[in-house]
Amino acid sequence: MLEDKYITIQDSKIHYIEQGTGIPVIFCHGARFNARTYEESGTIQITADSGYRAISIDFPGYGKSENLSADLFSFIAEFMDAMKLEPSVVLGASMGGEAVVGFATKFPEKVKALILVGAVGVTEMESELSKISKIPTLLIWGKNDAISASSNYEIIMRYNQSAEFSNIGRQHACYLDDAKGFNDRIKEFLEEIKSK
Repeated sequence: MLEDKYITIQDSKIHYIEQGTGIPVIFCHGARFNARTYEESGTIQITADSGYRAISIDFPGYGKSENLSADLFSFIAEFMDAMKLEPSVVLGASMGGEAVVGFATKFPEKVKALILVGAVGVTEMESELSKISKIPTLLIWGKNDAISASSNYEIIMRYNQSAEFSNIGRQHACYLDDAKGFNDRIKEFLEEIKSK
């Protein structure tokens, strides 16, 4: 198990775990999950093995992180600033995907690439999506995702025509449903990013 680490943001202790060196990949969890989810799925390991610095965070009020008064869009930016991170690959699943999309539209200069997994709430941000039209993006949805409608990835593909799409597993949390398929696809995308 990776060591628990903490950084203080707005006087609140924020928990994260990390492994590897290189370009940062920030993992943002869904509402029912936490920073350890991506350790359990093997995704942190595969990311570190691909030559990246994998950093998985507990959102404020989740897991071992204390609460603070900031929306998740701004929180991700504050975390990156506190950690002194260069532009990063940012992965978000479900609620975390919604947070990552909002963050990327507000701070596109901080984003090297996006990985969105069953992201919710995307259609409500349509007026901002042109701001991420040039960012390399991977979209992964479970084949029978009953929580995030296909319109959430379709609208991103409309604005970002180079976005890649993969159906992996069946459920909303497809990284648990088919961890190997998920990790193989992440590895492939990260190798593409490194070569750009």
